[in-house]
Amino acid sequence: MESTAAANMSTAVTTPLPLLLPYNVTSPCTTHWHANALYLLVLTLVVIPCALLLLDAVFRKQSVASKACRLPPSPRGFPLVGNLHQLGRLPHRSLCALAAAHGPVMRLRLGTVPAVVVSSACAAREVMQAQDHVFASRPSLAVPSRLLYGCTDIAFAPHGPYWRGARKMAVRHLLSPSRVRAYRAVREQEVGALLRRVEQQCRGGHGVVHLSELLSDFAKDVAGRIVLGLRAAGDDGWRGKVDALLEETNVLLATFHAGDYIPCLSWVSAVDGTNAKVERAFQRIDRILEEIVDDAGRQMEAGQDVHDDDAAFVHVLLSLQKETAGSTTEWHLSRDNVKALLEDLFGAGTEATIIVLEWAMAELLRDKGAMGKLQREVRRAAGGADNDNSLMITEQDLPAMEYLRAVIKETMRLHTPGPLLLPRESMQDTRISQGGYDYDVPSGTMVIVNAWAIGRDPDTWEAPEEFRPERFAGSAVDFRGQHFQLIPFGAGRRMCPGVNLSMSVVELALANLVGRFDWALPEGEPELDMDEAPGCTSR
Repeated sequence: MESTAAANMSTAVTTPLPLLLPYNVTSPCTTHWHANALYLLVLTLVVIPCALLLLDAVFRKQSVASKACRLPPSPRGFPLVGNLHQLGRLPHRSLCALAAAHGPVMRLRLGTVPAVVVSSACAAREVMQAQDHVFASRPSLAVPSRLLYGCTDIAFAPHGPYWRGARKMAVRHLLSPSRVRAYRAVREQEVGALLRRVEQQCRGGHGVVHLSELLSDFAKDVAGRIVLGLRAAGDDGWRGKVDALLEETNVLLATFHAGDYIPCLSWVSAVDGTNAKVERAFQRIDRILEEIVDDAGRQMEAGQDVHDDDAAFVHVLLSLQKETAGSTTEWHLSRDNVKALLEDLFGAGTEATIIVLEWAMAELLRDKGAMGKLQREVRRAAGGADNDNSLMITEQDLPAMEYLRAVIKETMRLHTPGPLLLPRESMQDTRISQGGYDYDVPSGTMVIVNAWAIGRDPDTWEAPEEFRPERFAGSAVDFRGQHFQLIPFGAGRRMCPGVNLSMSVVELALANLVGRFDWALPEGEPELDMDEAPGCTSR
């Protein structure tokens, strides 16, 4: 059976550090045109030059002060924008190239924001293990703050009592090993539904299926049932709403807010309509989440037991909200907190599953040897012959599939779900050691870990640009935060807590897709385009 989906695997999602967008003023009215022209003239001749002179003076003063400490090396930047112009279309690649010239611990100015970029496993260990307590917070960013109810989710929340309580609660009730095992039936049911959809498309499309679409629906249904208590793609009543929820969130997290990086230009986002666009989208997202929460509340009133092993996370959250109502402790849940956590966990779980499955299938389609080897392992582990594709793989079969795990690790090494990990922020003055040098990192510095560059570091990996699952044969290297040469989900306190749940879905789905069907590109199709699209996820 054949697949066309890998040929157009995905589109852009977000850009973590976008370039400064040009400001454009238009008006159909002549009077307004003259007013805008005068405004632009004043802006050009007075405001911008004054701002540039002021910033230049500030940076000169900072440069003199920095001589008293040892800051990491840095490429030259421009006044006002700093190094923003050097990030390019794919920031993780641009930063990797800059690190090759300036070192694996590199200082940047993103507008007026001081930043340090880490591009080696050694330096990543320093940030996410040795000094994890220093780099445990997040920088404040305008768009995530609005979309995620003041960053009261887990991913973007600043370090503090709320974040600690929310993370502990999510791990206990959703992401712990015992809770992951409890959702086994959901995973196996949805994988079975995925296989049936593949078979249906094969029969209706002469053996050709649109794999990206099928994988997207599958990921939404699994995450939807576990987090939201609904089949997000399989239920037509929710499909459009959940698609809108994901699309609005992903697109708007790409929106550049000038004030995040250049505070004196924060007014630009109000004048060019960015703030209004974000607000309109937030209102739409909020209405969808309100409907999801209301529906879950009605289910609980009708007798849904939140203590069931497979109870959806939304039911657990609503129960905890009721229990902590009026609490005087440091941590309690409001309705907005519930919506922020649902938006975060559903979006992150869906995105990670789609990315890893799509890239794994794409790499296997390009490497027939790896595809054949994996098919033989899967079919034998399920108790069939090498060419027996009639068996349904269960989670009980997975422990014997060493090559399957090697394929997944190699996929995430080459195609890290988040090429640049979510930025951290130093909470005090400190130093980072790298290659015998101790570099000073002032308090309030944004720290960006380039997981993509670390996964392709030639000092760590032989032939780093090649897809070689065999490199993990017999290796203890894993992606759960203990081996810093492979950190697709981060490490330390701010590591993605959903890694076990996400990978349990990926392993079961990939094993069944490869074991049940024989895959190839349709005849006449060109080779797969493996270039990445712009975005903070590697789609």
